[in-house]
Amino acid sequence: MFKRVLVVAVAALLVAAGAAYILKPERGVPGDAPTIEAMARDVGTSILTHLKRGDFPDRSGDVIAVPKPYSYMIGQWDYTSLDTDQPWSNTTHPNPWDYLTEVPIILRGPGVPAGATIDSPVDIAGLASTWADLLGVQDYDGVQPPLPGAIEPGTEPPKVILNIVIDGAGWNVLEQHPHSWPTIQRLRDEGTTYTAATIGSAPSTTGALHATFGTGHYPEDHGIIGNTFRDETGSIEDVYLDNADPSYLEGPTVAELWDEQNDNRPVVGTVSYEGWHLGMIGHGAQRDGGDKDYAAIWDVPEMKWWINEDYYTLPGSLETTDISRLESYELELDGRDGLDDGSWFGNELEAIRDPKVRVASPAYARFAGDASVEMLRDGGFGEDDLTDIAWIELKAPDSAGHAWNMLNPEVGDVLEETDAQIARMLRYLDQKIGRGNYIVAISADHGQQPLAEMFGAWRISIPEVGNDIEERFGDIVVKVTTSDLYLDRDVMKEEGVTAADVARFLGSYTLGENIPDGAPGADRVPESRLDEKLYAGAFPGSFLRSLTAEKLESYGEGIYPEGRFPITTIDQ
Repeated sequence: MFKRVLVVAVAALLVAAGAAYILKPERGVPGDAPTIEAMARDVGTSILTHLKRGDFPDRSGDVIAVPKPYSYMIGQWDYTSLDTDQPWSNTTHPNPWDYLTEVPIILRGPGVPAGATIDSPVDIAGLASTWADLLGVQDYDGVQPPLPGAIEPGTEPPKVILNIVIDGAGWNVLEQHPHSWPTIQRLRDEGTTYTAATIGSAPSTTGALHATFGTGHYPEDHGIIGNTFRDETGSIEDVYLDNADPSYLEGPTVAELWDEQNDNRPVVGTVSYEGWHLGMIGHGAQRDGGDKDYAAIWDVPEMKWWINEDYYTLPGSLETTDISRLESYELELDGRDGLDDGSWFGNELEAIRDPKVRVASPAYARFAGDASVEMLRDGGFGEDDLTDIAWIELKAPDSAGHAWNMLNPEVGDVLEETDAQIARMLRYLDQKIGRGNYIVAISADHGQQPLAEMFGAWRISIPEVGNDIEERFGDIVVKVTTSDLYLDRDVMKEEGVTAADVARFLGSYTLGENIPDGAPGADRVPESRLDEKLYAGAFPGSFLRSLTAEKLESYGEGIYPEGRFPITTIDQ
């Protein structure tokens, strides 16, 4: 009897062990995973060139992920919204495809040809070079030449250069809402427009691109690789250290070079949303020979204008924030959508006043316009003949896109108010110093993601990506962002895992794998989609840094038409 029980028990253990083995998650690189070279050929030269320019050793993630076009990485989202009339609208935009990287560059002012359209490939790094050339800035060495045809030879420097960067207003957003920007259209008619401009690098993240505007260099040189980075201790931090601290911005901006060249007599300033935008003006007093330039950024929890006064000066008019003025503008939102119903496009006032949503409405766009004009007035821009440089970042269109999606009317209305505030800044300068005494430049740092459903794409759950990597390779994930994977290099060494292994795994990663077990609404996902691959490619930083110009060229156009934009090349 005992022997019979023993045999049964052993058999049961063997069955259990076999079942556990069968159910055990597969480890290591999947057998069908593509090679890094195969993924490079798929994405092509344009994408890889931008990715290479966006990488900075030891600050960027160990792996950069490239979701397929119109897919994007985001936090956990609600699958019960699938195939309903209220799809999940929140989006992110760090992807490298052309619909996100093609942006306007529009100039108007003395010496700028009127009504000109230039289709030559350029990128936003050329804007700083244009100002350096016009002003005769010494020791400037930007990676792109001045924008072709921007300023007629022999033009005298103006009293003010006003740079306006509309956050999230790439060409795909402007084209979606063509009647929302009459002022910008007027500037096109009166000035010069670059229709084939791109942001020059990837990922398309705010911090990186605003530093490119200011320095005329790409992240591989200026060191601001995004909104977060890995510091020298291995910690993942805000690039401006959550304190408007520009310590990690490598090299000077054109504005601070001009300022220092003239004993800090020119006025330099910015009104922006976050510390991420300080790369437009530079280090302020942190830099040897620099001074405390004007700067104001928005404190989301405290709902006030502030700045790190160790390095910058907060404009006097903004030392006390009149929040009642913003509240009065919010009360006026009702009716902007054509209905007097106590809401704005169905969004209740109290929901709009949530601190994280507040910057996404026309009311905040108007409030930021107030601050911008007040900075220009407080700083005395244009009061002498020595050129002053202002960089204004207008956040509301980007925030509206994140909250409601670029396809929806909220974004169009926010863009309309943003356009009206641009007109207001120009009227101020017209009255203060005269229209013929300043140049205005309009651009954007990226476009926006439309709803994934419109293109058969997918929202990739960041938490599930991290969990699935660890099931495969062990406890190696430090942080997954909307573009970068930061990995624990010590654990990887112990486990015998490489960044290339993780990149190849992402190359085979499927939609079905990305759905958490038991997620509500998972049954709404068509079974036919479960085996879809989510990533066009994923690349270790070491691979990107190894690419020569000849090797980049060899990858050709790739298989995704959305990535085929012209590349400006000064790369050595």
